[in-house]
Amino acid sequence: MLLTLLTDFGTADYYVAAVKGTILRLAPGTVLVDISHEVPPGDIETGSFLLRAAVPSFPDGTVHLAVIDPGVGSDRRILAVRTPAAYFVAPDNGLLTPFLDGVEVRSVERDELFLASPGQTFHGRDRFAPIAASLLRGESLESLGPVIPDPVRLPFSPPAREPGRISGRVIHVDRYGNLVTDVPAAWLPAAPCRAEVAGHATSRRASHYAGIPPGEAAMIPGSLGTVELSLNGEDLARAWSVSRGAKVDITWNGS
Repeated sequence: MLLTLLTDFGTADYYVAAVKGTILRLAPGTVLVDISHEVPPGDIETGSFLLRAAVPSFPDGTVHLAVIDPGVGSDRRILAVRTPAAYFVAPDNGLLTPFLDGVEVRSVERDELFLASPGQTFHGRDRFAPIAASLLRGESLESLGPVIPDPVRLPFSPPAREPGRISGRVIHVDRYGNLVTDVPAAWLPAAPCRAEVAGHATSRRASHYAGIPPGEAAMIPGSLGTVELSLNGEDLARAWSVSRGAKVDITWNGS
């Protein structure tokens, strides 16, 4: 039994430990793997990105519990999702957007699974953890609640390409200050090209960080198969004052 945990709880408080303790009490023997607990508070888009990036590395049948839940205590739904390779438990707020196409999505209505609680502020421990534990114990997804056709999705604008131009955006800034874009690295032309973001530009291309000259930004193929803009040993996001969502234009042949 393998469970991953992604939250915005941080590690200074007892929250992560309480969720893990609940899982281990209700589904003894579970192997727990942390994806991250350093998602900025309430940042659903970052959480969704990290989940999408990490999930393919895990074996089939893994249960992924994701709790970034600014609507905690409200009437937002709790989702249980089955894909061909995994199970997911998360709030219905767009966090699971990358995994919702063509899969079984259910709204959890098994109130008897929920733990008694003095308040409605810690559904990660009191609701999400018991739901995930039920899946880890082998209970069926069908038993958790009805199929729903309308889970919440994050807005999505895919990258686009035309002759001489690719348009995309920065979808993540990692802790090193690399600008992770949504532009597939395979879209880059063999010809020299120029990437521009927030009024800054580079025509340098490299295959790895050490191949970037000091102080010069470059395009590199990142670990997710998309273009990253990076400096060698420096924080490019800070140097260029770029954050997630910034538009990226890549041009060539004088376009």
